Amino acid sequence: MEYSKSKLALIQLERAIELFFEDKDYVCSITLAGASEDITRGMERRDGLSTAVGDLEDWLKANHPNSDLLNGFYKKANETRNMLKHFSVCGESHVFVGIDEAKFWLIRALINYDRSHAVLTKPMFELISWIKQENA
Repeated sequence: MEYSKSKLALIQLERAIELFFEDKDYVCSITLAGASEDITRGMERRDGLSTAVGDLEDWLKANHPNSDLLNGFYKKANETRNMLKHFSVCGESHVFVGIDEAKFWLIRALINYDRSHAVLTKPMFELISWIKQENA
């Protein structure tokens, strides 16, 4: 079966949301949200749009220009996803994965999907509603 990249990003993001809520499977939720985010980030770059992680870096530079977080920003921003996908001989043998990391990746993927497609689905609205309730 052949899939467009847009369809793949949608499938991955919706499944990531489902795994987050129904199974509390933060590992797979992050991995799938990260894959969706990567596809839509590429679409945004192609179309000259800003990305969620790019906006986060810009905000950090404007509001905290001396922050240590700016050193190796993208490596830090992608650290958990990359640790879930790769093994480094010199690296860690364990990875901490919690709800906050999963929320971070779902939000990044959701923002990028919205910007690149301008269409949100029922699972995406459910995630937004839940995030609003959690932060109320």
